[in-house]
Amino acid sequence: MTLVGRYLVLVLLLFSCTRKENSIFLIEGKTQGTFYTIKYFSSSKKINKNNIDSVLTILDMSMSSYIDSSNISRINDNYTIKIDTFLNKVVSRSLSICNQTDGAFDITIAPIVNAYGFGPKSSDFNFKHSDQLGCDALSIDNGIINKKYKSIELDVNGIAQGYSVDVLSEYLKNNNIFDFIINIGGEVYCSGSKNKKPWLVAIEKPYQNIQLQKYILKLSNKALATSGSYRKIKNFNGKIISHTMSPKTLKPVENNLLSVSIMTDNCMDADAYATACMSMGLNKSIQFVNENNIEACFVYVGENDTLTYMTSGMLGLVSLDSPDYSDLQTSFGAAPQ
Repeated sequence: MTLVGRYLVLVLLLFSCTRKENSIFLIEGKTQGTFYTIKYFSSSKKINKNNIDSVLTILDMSMSSYIDSSNISRINDNYTIKIDTFLNKVVSRSLSICNQTDGAFDITIAPIVNAYGFGPKSSDFNFKHSDQLGCDALSIDNGIINKKYKSIELDVNGIAQGYSVDVLSEYLKNNNIFDFIINIGGEVYCSGSKNKKPWLVAIEKPYQNIQLQKYILKLSNKALATSGSYRKIKNFNGKIISHTMSPKTLKPVENNLLSVSIMTDNCMDADAYATACMSMGLNKSIQFVNENNIEACFVYVGENDTLTYMTSGMLGLVSLDSPDYSDLQTSFGAAPQ
């Protein structure tokens, strides 16, 4: 073989090595009382289900109030005042969002959640002691959590799934995986692309026990979290109630919002803001997201119909293939109302 021939063979070999196509890998499982799904593109299988479950187990031991030995359970039961790194970050951000939302998002609502049967234990909370609730009665200093009242218990379910998505996202990136989608119970983060195109994420129609797409968003490097009054409902003393509690009324939320979807750069914030908006109701939520430049979609009952309000930034990401795309047609150029 001539020198030129050897050179061509070498170039072809190198070219074939660099042209190895990425494959898509799927990981599924259960966590935090729901299901999770991870899809990622890579030239090889870099992580597996055991890797993901190990991370989620660590998070459960930090933030799950359904595990007696978790950090949050021990804090709630006044067995410890030490707060671990994960819970520290979640509580710190929760206190900040509590102040930002004027108390609409409040993790000290745990006794009320338990009282209505949505928590890990039954509660005989004395509503006369409601003055002992509130994020102003909670603080963190050098890894120590300070509760003004021993009766204070924390419920981070309105932010924990979103934060778990963020932790897994960081884990994938640390393993040199940058094109992926993570979904934990409807809280989603999309990184990079799917075959050089945005990931497609659906906002569902607010139907109980039926999963039907309403709007399809084209997302890249964005988080989307949804909270709804049609999720996790139960019959309480002959009345159907939602799992979302109002820190203001200390009762299950009752307003015309059916679902709230929030899009941000991280899933922790999206999750918390969605919970807060469900508590605030439509009008206050519209004012809040506009004042804080937060992208949102509100599906609500009005004029004997199901209507949608969507901010302009999210509106621009709606796919033409969305089943209910026509609902938004008259609203391009302004948020639908």
